[in-house]
Amino acid sequence: PAGTFAVHSLVPATDAPRDTPLDICVYLHGGAYVSGLDVRHWSLISDLAATGTRVIVLDYGLAPEHDAEDALSLLDTVIGDAAAEAERSGHRLRLAGDSAGGGLALGWMLTTGHRDAASAVDRVGLISPWLDVTCSTPGLDALVADDPWLHPAGLRVAGEAWAGGRGLQDPLVSPLAATDSVLASLPQVRVWTGTRDILHADALALDGRLTGCKIRTTPGAVHVHPLTPTPEGRAARQEVIAWLSGGTDSD
Repeated sequence: PAGTFAVHSLVPATDAPRDTPLDICVYLHGGAYVSGLDVRHWSLISDLAATGTRVIVLDYGLAPEHDAEDALSLLDTVIGDAAAEAERSGHRLRLAGDSAGGGLALGWMLTTGHRDAASAVDRVGLISPWLDVTCSTPGLDALVADDPWLHPAGLRVAGEAWAGGRGLQDPLVSPLAATDSVLASLPQVRVWTGTRDILHADALALDGRLTGCKIRTTPGAVHVHPLTPTPEGRAARQEVIAWLSGGTDSD
């Protein structure tokens, strides 16, 4: 893609060499595709790395200067390299993201031409994912009054800028636009969502269409609550980290 983007690699704070092979999780941050990484993201990412996971964080280009097509090219390169590293070492590869980053993670899985890299991902973890940039998911409007943070009007403007030439209904931009057969190609997907979040509608829609999806709903929780310093946020964060860093799926 045009431009230069930072790719960060976080590893556990141990005496082991920094290039010691580890399980890998690629993390994509939220921010409605117009805002970058902030302290909440780094806190979660640091906690995940502390479990013994190498966390690769993409500081992808933001709208309006960049769009989904730029991100697709970047993810193909970075996740392709991570998949090759995991294959060489016999370790696992996970993909995770919050809000817009969750939508981008799922969108990449559904549309990338780098199928070897996509098939290497054995788990996808999504925190309050934004899966339809038109904000027209059934049930979303009924949640607007209870959401203290997000409003569809602002999100739609950001979504249009992010879509670029791909269009609003491209699965890379709006993963819920994918067909059921394409969604069925996904590995295990787990979603964390709260009921005071307009994007709770997107989480419910995905759960209703994807057999391999498991949804964790926290009543009364706001958008991306696992990133917040609240009791419900801390509890959900522990679940997110345990699942992304864990082996067998016990639930």
